[in-house]
Amino acid sequence: MTIKKAKNIKIIPLGGVDESGKNLYVVEIDEDIFILDAGLMFPENELLGIDIVIPDFKYLEENKDRVKAIFLTHGHEDAIGALPYLLQKIKAPVYGTELTIALAKSALKEHRKLRFKNFHVVDAETTLSFSKIDVSFFRTTHTIPDSVGIVLETSEGSIIYTGDFKFDQSAKDGYASDLSHIAEFGEKGVLALLSDSSEAEHPGTTSSDSLIEEEIRHAFRMADGRIIVACVASNLIRLQQVLDASVATKRKVAIVGKELERVFEIAGSLGKIVIEEDLIIPLKELKKYNDEEITIIETGNLGEPIQSLQLMTKGNHPQFNIKPGDTVYITTTPSPSLETMMAKTMDMLYKAGAKVLTMSNNLFISGHASQEDLKLMLNLLKPRYFVPVHGEYRMLISHAKLAHEVGMAKSEVFIVGKGEILEYKNDKMTAGNRVYSGNTLIDGLGVGDVGNIVLRDRKLLSEDGIFIVVVTLNRKTKTITSGPEIISRGFIYVRESEHLIEESSKVVTKIVEKNLQETGFEWAKLKQDIRDQLNRYLFEQTKRRPMILPIIMEV
Repeated sequence: MTIKKAKNIKIIPLGGVDESGKNLYVVEIDEDIFILDAGLMFPENELLGIDIVIPDFKYLEENKDRVKAIFLTHGHEDAIGALPYLLQKIKAPVYGTELTIALAKSALKEHRKLRFKNFHVVDAETTLSFSKIDVSFFRTTHTIPDSVGIVLETSEGSIIYTGDFKFDQSAKDGYASDLSHIAEFGEKGVLALLSDSSEAEHPGTTSSDSLIEEEIRHAFRMADGRIIVACVASNLIRLQQVLDASVATKRKVAIVGKELERVFEIAGSLGKIVIEEDLIIPLKELKKYNDEEITIIETGNLGEPIQSLQLMTKGNHPQFNIKPGDTVYITTTPSPSLETMMAKTMDMLYKAGAKVLTMSNNLFISGHASQEDLKLMLNLLKPRYFVPVHGEYRMLISHAKLAHEVGMAKSEVFIVGKGEILEYKNDKMTAGNRVYSGNTLIDGLGVGDVGNIVLRDRKLLSEDGIFIVVVTLNRKTKTITSGPEIISRGFIYVRESEHLIEESSKVVTKIVEKNLQETGFEWAKLKQDIRDQLNRYLFEQTKRRPMILPIIMEV
């Protein structure tokens, strides 16, 4: 089938660049819009109380009638986590591999009001035809099976998005990359490549999972008591290795965490993870077995195991706790924002009497391609233009340097920001214009209702506390009938600061009496005067700036 001529092609990242996670890339072929992945990101420390971060969908909402399809590369949260929120705004068909679609459907069940069934399962042999493009897929190696790269074949050449990938010559069925298939797309001609930059700073290659499997088995053979394995729920290759090591050392396996149970149920039903009969036991049956016959796999909320380990060391976990003699095997590599928490957690584990193991320093553990693998992908596909994606800015820069090393000119490599438009027109790729982009913060059930002002207030409250002033007025008699009553939280210890409270009360009284005597009395002016003058006084006395909240009532 001949593909119709495309007059204008645009590539727009709405997430996944200058950050780790939150992948969402828009490809426009004339009037048609195609979405590649719809992921979330876990918040950094400064996003106080925020659960997750997703891309802002404003541009897609404004053009929702043009969206023809959503394509997913794999089943991790950074690729599918924002999908339920996107589908509330845009009703376009969703395409992904068997496991990816099963996990996406499961995620939608948490959003009970969302009714969406337009899912389609694809594989590496699938070709989809749209008005001006054909869409194909190729198998990639990642820490979850059924991962694919996406190929949008246009009249000007293919636009290829790798998704998360690495190369592993020892990869097992379900995880192996299809190198010949990838090379075929390279021979046909690639207009633009969007490639994973997560490990672009790491020289050499990423360690083979066969080496990691050997290390896990050795650790299991050396352990005397119970083994508690902390891992990310969706890292199926690591889960399989732990199950295999448990079988080899004659251990039963118990699972802690609803997210982990969900992943096991879905992956097991599809045959994506092999679980021997009678291997998994309920937690309540642990007492039937000796300690050296037990493996516990644990993960936390949204697949993050570190916080759950802390609860276990304190004896506060609702299902299971650490005891002396346990071996805790941490098989996850923390993100930069969680490194401090990881160190603290390891201290707590040692204090609880546990032996702590982490993945060997001799191996580079990652589900992402290192520098030599990234060069191989560039050489296999030979793109005309290259766009490093999925990484913080320094990673994108490192990946761009690798492209230069394999012979690409600087004019052929584009490092773009969120919302920046790459446009191919008249046989040339240019960057310049922008569309609206940003973050939407999810806090509990609230979607986007927490912004910079709320975060600023949370930061202020966490640093210097709150100072509440309650005053009741009678405007007819121009008198204070009650108060000022002062309530302080997180600012000072009230019982030891009676003088400060008394003086603050006098300051407020003077301000209120002065305002009451003025002919043009205004509530807003009174509140602002209290904030300004009380803020000045408190800073002089304490060198702190609490949030001051005046509450004025009238009788």
